Amino acid sequence: MMILFLSILTSCSLTLIFKLFQKYEVQNFPAIVVNYITAALVCFSISGVTINPLILSQQAWFPYALLIGLLFISLFNLVAFSAQEVGIAITSVATKISLCIPVVFSYYFFNDTLNTFKIIGILLALLSIYFTAIKKGQQKLKSSILILVPLILFFSSGCLDILFVYSMKTFELVSNELELTFSATLYAVAASIGAPILVFKLLRGQKIKRQTLLGGFGLGLMNVFSIIFFLKCLDRYPESSFIFPIHNMSIVALSAILASFFFKEQLSKTNWIGIGIALLSIFLISSS
Repeated sequence: MMILFLSILTSCSLTLIFKLFQKYEVQNFPAIVVNYITAALVCFSISGVTINPLILSQQAWFPYALLIGLLFISLFNLVAFSAQEVGIAITSVATKISLCIPVVFSYYFFNDTLNTFKIIGILLALLSIYFTAIKKGQQKLKSSILILVPLILFFSSGCLDILFVYSMKTFELVSNELELTFSATLYAVAASIGAPILVFKLLRGQKIKRQTLLGGFGLGLMNVFSIIFFLKCLDRYPESSFIFPIHNMSIVALSAILASFFFKEQLSKTNWIGIGIALLSIFLISSS
């Protein structure tokens, strides 16, 4: 269970880092690009693999790495936009309820089991996300565009999870000691997409603050740990319909607790009810 705990903790830290971005006026997009450059270099250094695009492109898993890398940088920026324009609560709900997609996928394509306790646990998990994320005074959506953003986040996050599960099981990445090379390639793809855009913005006169570089570097290091631990979780626990609900629900609950403790965010009774429901769902899914 230690690997699962470390995966949850490092994933939670990403949200906390974004909170610090807001506090210290870190520029989101440049920091995200620096984050992926850092993560790619760290992963390649640790793995000891020579950076050879031609050899990497010949790997069977490379097409999936391309797609995941594209989703990485797209989702990071879409989450930022959604949090600012739609609301943090709705954004959180949209990304976390996406766990339904890989659970259903694993049931039909990998023969994962679904018993009564697990089904009830998953339903409670979805309910807990709503209660944990809901805040008073939310603005109502005023246009069809803002309605589409959470839907896009929902399906994109679910597809990203599916790609992780499929790649993990099909190519046996951890058992073949390819998780660092695979992770480095994901980050390199995301950096390759973001870097030209950032260079264009710099040529247009945008300035990058020092805290942006530092924030991006710190985010990149934590990104490396989060994906490595998550991939090891998928390898350690064969049923992904067991991992995804526990992983996502624990992140929701722990993030709320840490935000309340470190950032003095006020949690309503409804939010604490959501955390309680999340813990109950974790118990039901684990016991099944």
